[in-house]
Amino acid sequence: MISVEKLPNIDNIENNEIYEILTNNVGYFTHSFFKYPAKFIPQIPAWAIDNFTNTDDIVLDCFAGSGTTLIEASLKSRECLGVDFDEISRLLSRVKSTKLSKKDIKLIKTILLKFDKEKYIDKPLPKLKNLNHWFPEKNIKSLNALYFYIIELKASKKIIDFLLVCYISSIRKSSYSDEQSPKPYISTKHKKEPKETVQLFNTIVEKYIEKLDTDDFNLHFKAKFIGNDARNFKAKKYYNKVKLVCASPPYINAFDYVRILRLENVWLRNLDDNNIIEHKKNQIGTEQIYANEYNELTHKFGIAELDNKIDELYKIDKKRAHIVCKYFVDMEENIINIRKYLKEDGSYVLVVGDCEIRKIVFPVYKYLIELAEKNKYKNSKVFSYLIRNPYLRIPRKKRGGLIKYDRIIVLNK
Repeated sequence: MISVEKLPNIDNIENNEIYEILTNNVGYFTHSFFKYPAKFIPQIPAWAIDNFTNTDDIVLDCFAGSGTTLIEASLKSRECLGVDFDEISRLLSRVKSTKLSKKDIKLIKTILLKFDKEKYIDKPLPKLKNLNHWFPEKNIKSLNALYFYIIELKASKKIIDFLLVCYISSIRKSSYSDEQSPKPYISTKHKKEPKETVQLFNTIVEKYIEKLDTDDFNLHFKAKFIGNDARNFKAKKYYNKVKLVCASPPYINAFDYVRILRLENVWLRNLDDNNIIEHKKNQIGTEQIYANEYNELTHKFGIAELDNKIDELYKIDKKRAHIVCKYFVDMEENIINIRKYLKEDGSYVLVVGDCEIRKIVFPVYKYLIELAEKNKYKNSKVFSYLIRNPYLRIPRKKRGGLIKYDRIIVLNK
């Protein structure tokens, strides 16, 4: 393993090298807004942008998540485009790439002083079963009042969106849910005392304003979303225009983003108990596969090792075999679609992790490279970096594990 302060230039990296990036400075500027699951560190897209683009080039992240790539692109004066299926991702990315003026900040502070919870006491609650299981009654009233206060404000969209990000950043801490677990979960062993919502919200607003109100960072572009499905989004205006796509797709059998962000999406009224299952089916890597689907034989990719491993898994666990198979089907669709957007000298930088399911190891990077080459990409490099502070610290029995390294794949059109 090679320890570095930052990754070397692409020309100085050999295939399959492993790096440890010696920095704890991963939450600078707006990167620390909201605890979003499985973020990759900003040093990775920063490296890709520096190596494969020039000022005013277009950078796309088709799995935008919390907007890490988009923020780095904006800071480096590159137009930043995003694709993501979840509204929280789109909200976060917009807010984190939008500068607030001194006038905006002054107005936000005035807005905080005028909040009166009693005016919103009769507003309808979100549709979530067992609200009182997750939140104390006083916080339910506060969260509900804050939501309606914010959305009914006569203020600019950027101010309302900023306050909504502060609002969702208050939800988990206002709940009984354990904050070490990515998924909403109430521990019976370590009972948690929820923080009082309004005071917490005000503290978060002040903290986020301080992050944005600085001369150390300068945003040049606001994130623009051009689709919500990485497999088949269509924005012909950008065909053959994108210099770099830098993305970290979901890992197989890893994070259920819909479940993890369930409380926040419900309070924002993006989802409720009636449509959350349907929303889950839209995420790449979904485990929403029904028996009538997984009793069928799996798709063949024409990649012998991958096909054989899926067949081996199918004999042990039909459902997991179909989850793995669907992941690679979805990713091949994404790889094909992305090629339409890349310029002739454009690059697709993918950050992925390997996966072990039922003791069968799937080197994901290897199969994605083969799928890309099958679809006319040229592979340039693959190397790894150590994940120093993984979000998920508890390996799941027999179905997953702790991912120690991320692989960085560089594909060229």
